[in-house]
Amino acid sequence: MSNRNYCVASGIVFVIVALMHIWRFALNFPLPIAVWYVPRSLSLLGAIGAIVLALWAFRSARNTSPQIVYT
Repeated sequence: MSNRNYCVASGIVFVIVALMHIWRFALNFPLPIAVWYVPRSLSLLGAIGAIVLALWAFRSARNTSPQIVYT
C-alpha cells in the first residue's frame, strides 16, 4: 500500500469516527462505562480531534513530493 493510499484510508476512517461523535453529541445518547456516564462534551472534543486528524491525513495524501528515508 502506498503512502498516499494509506493517508486517504486513514482520513476516511477519521471522518467516520468524527461523524459518530457528532451523531452522539446531537442526539444526546447516554454512554455508560461501568457506573460513570461519559459527558456529551467529550464527544464534541472527540469529534474535533478526529476532524483535525482527518484533515491532516488528507493534506498528507495531497503531498506528492518523494520522501527520502535515511536508515
